[in-house]
Amino acid sequence: MIEYKALIVDDDPWMQRILSKTLQNFGFKQIYLASNGFEGIGLAVDELPYLIILDILMPELSGHLTLKVLKHIRLTKNIPVLMVSAMSDTENLGKAIQSGSAGFISKPFTRSTVYEKLVQIFGKYNLDKIAKGEPIDFDPTAEDEFEDQETIAKENELLQTLKDSSSPYLKHRAEKESFDPDKIREQYKEEEEKSLEAIKKLLLKNK
Repeated sequence: MIEYKALIVDDDPWMQRILSKTLQNFGFKQIYLASNGFEGIGLAVDELPYLIILDILMPELSGHLTLKVLKHIRLTKNIPVLMVSAMSDTENLGKAIQSGSAGFISKPFTRSTVYEKLVQIFGKYNLDKIAKGEPIDFDPTAEDEFEDQETIAKENELLQTLKDSSSPYLKHRAEKESFDPDKIREQYKEEEEKSLEAIKKLLLKNK
């Protein structure tokens, strides 16, 4: 039996719990949680989930920018991402679609709303298989067979920017150590701002 993985990136612990239970009911038995974009990117690369649910308004790195980074990384670019936000305005919806989102959910939402979005992404046949822990017709975490050297070089540059950043969240993923989020966030605030600017510049250069 396959235990399908899903990643929830949201800074609201209550929303994390709601989405976790909802996804588990639909067959995503392994749920990974991130409270910001940096941690979400690290987990996405490490765990390669079949689905990512991403909040738009978050500290450190917005959902829109996090999505752009995920779509620039070869390992994560094909993973479907559902954007979630309390702001259901046209501008945010347009940005989400333009950046490669597989769908958009407005808060508050119902269980049936999430189900409808999952059906749109995976299809009812595959979603039923996910619920049973059976193999589905496609693997969004599979790498493309052919990649040009320029694309690979850009991805390596982006990943190096992330690795070189002083984000406590990525350091935590690498070192697997416990930490005090408030203390480390304050300690590395200046370095995080610099790394964030570097990521923004790289993304603009790659457009």
